[in-house]
Amino acid sequence: MPGRTGPRAADRTLEVLEIVAEAPAPVSAKALARSLGCALSTVYTLLTPLTERGYLVRTDGGYTLGYRIPALHRSFQHQMGLDDGIHGLLARLRNATRASANYVAYQGDGLLIADIRTAAVDGDEGPDLAVGVDPRSHAWAHGKIALASAGAAARRRYLEEPGLRRFTPHTIASAERLDGELRQIRRTGVALDLEEAQEGLACLASPVLGADGSVIGSVSLCVRPDDLRTRRQQLIATVRETAQEATQVNRR
Repeated sequence: MPGRTGPRAADRTLEVLEIVAEAPAPVSAKALARSLGCALSTVYTLLTPLTERGYLVRTDGGYTLGYRIPALHRSFQHQMGLDDGIHGLLARLRNATRASANYVAYQGDGLLIADIRTAAVDGDEGPDLAVGVDPRSHAWAHGKIALASAGAAARRRYLEEPGLRRFTPHTIASAERLDGELRQIRRTGVALDLEEAQEGLACLASPVLGADGSVIGSVSLCVRPDDLRTRRQQLIATVRETAQEATQVNRR
């Protein structure tokens, strides 16, 4: 029945695209059928529009991502304000502070990490960040920026799931304490975490605003805990200034 098969077909089409995107080598139609648990004829039905529209390309070894994917990524970068200006700001911030500098772009209700750009210091492991909903948002400085700017309903959903998990002995696990810190972040425009998400790492972050004044991302610095203790005011001033510059870049 169309009402039932349509959404399922759309889901499977996206699954095909994701499987091919995550594979280290071309993926055959038979391999896709096995992964999806469906007939080979169904897979070819799903592959046809993807190849015709350039999202996938058929090669001798199987299917790979097509030429339309880079165009989508360029459009995404433009919409998220991730142009060369951001990369230049991060490089200058890294060189000025001798610390790992990051730009984290938010999407949706503000608690979804859409993209991460990093200018790392040589030999520095830097933060372990990933796109998507991060259950460590209450522990990372950039996550606190997102929580501070998100609506009350979004914050409530976060407190319910994934909740205030502990990642180190320093992680905030009290909703009351977190709420107080978020109010302070809204007043000062700077968030800090001192080994709250990852032991041996301290971070600072400041919000980046879009054209409508909403928070669309943050600039953050990650340093050793001792560096934050000894250079706290200098690092706060620098990360806040860079976030303001990133806001101007996004408004051009």
